[in-house]
Parts: sequence; C-alpha cells; structure tokens
Amino acid sequence: MSKPSFVKAVVRLLVLGMLAGVSPSADASVASKRCEGRRLPVALYPGLPVTEWVFAKLCLPPGPAPSTVQLLVHGITYTHQYWDFPDPAGPSDRYSYVSAALNAGFATLAIDRIGSGESSRPPGLFVTIEANAYVVHQVVQALRKGWQMGASSVSFAKVLLVGHSYGSFTAWYAASDYQDVDGVILSGVSHYISPETVARVLSPLMPAALDPAFWGRGTYDLAYLTTRPNTRYRTFYEPGEVTAQVLAQDERTKSTVTLSEFDTFPLILVRPLDIRVPVLLFNGTEDRLFCGTSILGADCSSAEALVAMEAPRLGPNVPCVEGHVLEGAGHALNTLVNAQDWFAVAQAWAVQRIGTGPGPAPGCGT
Repeated sequence: MSKPSFVKAVVRLLVLGMLAGVSPSADASVASKRCEGRRLPVALYPGLPVTEWVFAKLCLPPGPAPSTVQLLVHGITYTHQYWDFPDPAGPSDRYSYVSAALNAGFATLAIDRIGSGESSRPPGLFVTIEANAYVVHQVVQALRKGWQMGASSVSFAKVLLVGHSYGSFTAWYAASDYQDVDGVILSGVSHYISPETVARVLSPLMPAALDPAFWGRGTYDLAYLTTRPNTRYRTFYEPGEVTAQVLAQDERTKSTVTLSEFDTFPLILVRPLDIRVPVLLFNGTEDRLFCGTSILGADCSSAEALVAMEAPRLGPNVPCVEGHVLEGAGHALNTLVNAQDWFAVAQAWAVQRIGTGPGPAPGCGT
C-alpha cells in the first residue's frame, strides 16, 4: 500500500470512530430473519473429488434479497453460532452479528469451517489452512452462481468476507489466492504472537474424543482437539466482560480444531499475502492472543497503531486498510457485553465500502 493510501486510511479511522457511536440498542427485539441451513458439497483441495460438505446458514432481511452477502467464518473450537449467538438471558439480538448485518441491509451466510460443527469431518490430518481457504472459495462461487433457498435460489453480486481469529487466517489465504471477494473484515487477528499466546492456546487443548461433551456426536480421530472444560474464559475472553450464562452456553456449544490447522504455525504469519480489496481490521485492545506490549505482540492500543502494523503485511495491492479497536475487549468479540459496539462499526464500514445495492462496490473512495 502506498504512503498516500496509508495516510488516507488513518484519516478514515476518525470517520469510523464516529460511526461506531451509532450502535443499535443491545436490548432491541429480535430482528426479522429468513434463515435456512443446508449442506454444500465441496472438495477438500483443488483436483480432488467432491466428497465433503460444508454446513452453511443463509439469512435474509425482509423484502427482496440484497445484492451483497457477508460470508462469516469462525475461529477454532467455534461454529457458525458464534455469529448468531442466542442470548441466554432471553430473546434479544445482543450477541448477534447476523442481526446487525440484516438490519443494515445485508444478507449473511455463516458457515461451519470444514471439520467443525455440522460440516463433514475428514481425517483430521487433511484439515489445513489451505483446505479451509479452498472450501471458502467454493462457497463464494456458489453464492455468486445461485444459492438454493427453499424452492428457489438467490445469487449475490458482491461478497464481503468476514473472519474471526482462525477464520481471519482463512480470509487472508482465500482473498489472496482466489481474488473473488469484494471486501474483507479481519477481526481478532494479527501477524504478531508471543510465546505466551502459544501456551494460552495449546495448554487447554485435549482430544475431542476424550471429552464427554463430544460423545454421541460421531467419530473424532485423535487429530481433532477441543478445549478442556472451564478453560474458555482465560483462552478466549480474558479480560473482557462476559456473563456467566454466556460462558456456560459457549462451553456447551464448543467445537474443534485439528492438529493440522496448527501444523503451518508460525508460517501462516509470514506467508506473503496479496489482498486487493478494502480491508477493515478490528481487535480488542486487550486481546491476549494477538496483541501485547512485547515486540512479539501487535500494538492494539489504538486503531492507528493496529493499521500501521498490519497494513504492510496484507500485500502491496491492498487499496485501503482501516481499523478500529474495542476498549477493554479480549479475543472473542461477539459474545461480550459490549459486542454491539463492534457490530455497529463493522456494518457502517460495510455500507460505506461495499454497499448493499446492485451497483459496484463504492470501494475506498474519499
């Protein structure tokens, strides 16, 4: 990214900061949704037969289908539910990124990454970052060609790829390798980690097959891992504000990660990228996995600092990189008490840079 583009990106952060204040009420009634889940047949790698499937849940706002869909990709040990987390305290959209996107005029497609949740479960050693990216590419193509919903199908002219944590790693690869999305939102991620991060992620892991929570869910080979009971707050949330009810629900709905998804670490962090569409970065200021005060952690103290560190790593052709940080938040964002603040920033940026209408994406503009 050129120096003038970088300067413009930093200036635009101020605009996004003002937009963040226009957040919908966390206690708003549940948004009207038309949602349908289905399995999309996919191949695990280019050239292989279509023997797997990815579970995906498409949601549309009332009225005609929008021209833009947000493709939502979760992180390790989560599922598509991360993006539409039910409020344990009662019906509300407090923790629903999906509802925020629908209210802004977008469609959403939340997937279970290959090997996770309701998606097919290949041998764990075959589930890698490259496989994740290729599966996402196939999902993007299906959204553009026509996605079956009920007795009809709907197609989308624009696809905004939204990732969290490992889902953002997947977005790095998919956007760089296949060049078929119109914008990217990267949350809960950076190119910088510390030894403490590695310990924080790896120490609570155990084979999913040995966790009673997974008994009766099918067969998990020993390459499939999950978090030990009652470790998720320290791993994903600390020091963010989250309710005990949400933590209990998070524990009940946890999923897996494979050994092979970790195999290429830390090479994932140094792999050259070539993203050529607008990018929004969003992290918690206290993200204990990807941010920190040491030279090995990203500076997430401000949006400007985050953009300064991450923009050069996204490739020489990225047209603009903008950012925002959520004060006091840890790694997981969607289930925090103040999740609506992040939802508002993401939707304001998506409207400004990608748009909901049938025309071309506005892009970086001025």
